[in-house]
Amino acid sequence: MKKGYYIHSQGRDSIGISKKIDMQIKEFQKYYDIQELEIKVPHRSLLERLLGLFPVCSIRRDYESVLSRLDEPTFVYIRRFTADRAYVNFLKQIKKKFPNCKIIIEIFTYPYDKDDFGKWNAWPFYIKELICRKKIKNYVDRFVTYTADKVIFGVPTICTANGIDVDGAEAVKGEYREKVITLIGVAYMQKHHGYERIIEGLHKYYQSKNKDCGYTVYLLLIGDGPEKEKYQKLVERYSLQQWVEFYPPMSGVKLDQLYDRSDIALASFGFYKIKFYGKSSALKTRECLAKGMPMLAGSEIDVLDDSFKYIKKFPNSPQPVCVSEIIDFYENITSDGSTKQEIAYKIKNYAKSHIDMSVAMKPIIDYIESGE
Repeated sequence: MKKGYYIHSQGRDSIGISKKIDMQIKEFQKYYDIQELEIKVPHRSLLERLLGLFPVCSIRRDYESVLSRLDEPTFVYIRRFTADRAYVNFLKQIKKKFPNCKIIIEIFTYPYDKDDFGKWNAWPFYIKELICRKKIKNYVDRFVTYTADKVIFGVPTICTANGIDVDGAEAVKGEYREKVITLIGVAYMQKHHGYERIIEGLHKYYQSKNKDCGYTVYLLLIGDGPEKEKYQKLVERYSLQQWVEFYPPMSGVKLDQLYDRSDIALASFGFYKIKFYGKSSALKTRECLAKGMPMLAGSEIDVLDDSFKYIKKFPNSPQPVCVSEIIDFYENITSDGSTKQEIAYKIKNYAKSHIDMSVAMKPIIDYIESGE
């Protein structure tokens, strides 16, 4: 059996990324003897951290440990992280030691400059990235991208869709309630999530609606992240605590229970902030589809077109989301009397044929098996 290695650096620090790594490795295991290797970042002294800010200095990572464990690999599959001199040298050493090994790097977000290096204190790492990623094309065989780009940084790409283990996600349960809609957003809350647009929309709705005959709309936000405090302060300013609930990061049964309480899931609403106007391939959209959740989104979704009736798309702009339009969407998808479970079944079936990990990984497997 051919041998491969799945390599990442601190990928297990995030629940969402960790789940994706598990799903990808599970799919690789159907074809290869695959081993996961983590490039660890040792504890660094203050002096090392300060030196690491200079463009010529690299972030100290334990590349040698990973290199020493490679044993005649057919391929290595690497989750992208910030490029510097040591990173480029790591790729060079793999090629030098195993000339026939295919080096494949997954670029899980592209373009990523504004998202990864948008903060003022990230500029030293951005300089390293700009200098060193030009050299990557000398050693990397393919980038995996969820965009339509055929070449990135001089390297040919494998274009695919972000995938998920659809069967591994439990479909939502529960019943729809009369004149009640619960929205749910699960994320490490960053600026591109743009949930303030939902909160602003709820504020306008509860200011103007006739409370005696309208819908009650709730919002559940689960997770941490740099934008969470902003959302909390906004809810307090508008006195929306009665309708908006915040939760810490959750997984497993506890998260499933919150999904079961909810009717519509939230994708991202702030891509305009990072100048992204394309089609989103975010993993979160896949998780919602795999659970059978109808969705609201502030952008186009790469695997969904106008024939898919269980998504409501809003403009990729700063305007508050109109809650009346959410209500119209909800009434449209439930107007035929479909139960929550029936709708979930239809959405999961769609997900199985479009974004299951077996579908997403096929172009990568095909490349590994090819003579290219």
